[in-house]
Amino acid sequence: MSLRMIEEHYLDIVASVDEEFARNRRLYGEKIRCRAGCTECCYQLFQITEIEAAHISEGIQKFEPGKREALRTRAREYTEARGKLVTEQGEPESWGNLPPSGTRLACPALVDDVCTIYEFRPLMCHKFGMPLYNPDKPDQVFACELNFKNGEEIEDSNLIQIQTSLHRAWKELQSDYNRAGRYRDPEPLTVARAILEDFSRCAEEEASNSAGPGV
Repeated sequence: MSLRMIEEHYLDIVASVDEEFARNRRLYGEKIRCRAGCTECCYQLFQITEIEAAHISEGIQKFEPGKREALRTRAREYTEARGKLVTEQGEPESWGNLPPSGTRLACPALVDDVCTIYEFRPLMCHKFGMPLYNPDKPDQVFACELNFKNGEEIEDSNLIQIQTSLHRAWKELQSDYNRAGRYRDPEPLTVARAILEDFSRCAEEEASNSAGPGV
């Protein structure tokens, strides 16, 4: 599968996740209070995939140079602070939960409570806030505690089917990406790294071309 096709499939999955979020808004109404200015989820530690990193890298190339450099300065500061925090606290699992006490660190893309890469944000940032079902962890439905109290029953007969399908589509795309031989870095990948390094499709193609025929 080509990089262009992978990117297109990724954007299809993002659109499907956004549709699922919209369905949950219709179902729960004002109970889902996610809106501009609510940034609690922007303080959690989480990793992203190279597919998401490529989308971010390509996106910030569209920024004017001053804005891009300011973003990179924050990313460098974030990387240093994150390293210290992980050394002291370990890396907490943030799948569907707000950051526990002592592990809060603002995403480098967050400026004055506004996401500066909103259009290119990772998949988790599209999901967070609605009830989340992970078929790999079938005994629990995760949800932001600002919207749903711990232990509160989630009544939605379509949730498991829809989100299992989304989960499988995402896993299949990651497998396609890895089978294409494009997985290149076992180190933790963050939004900050996607800002500081170039994971874009153009960078991948340039590297492939420079390697010569047969590679």
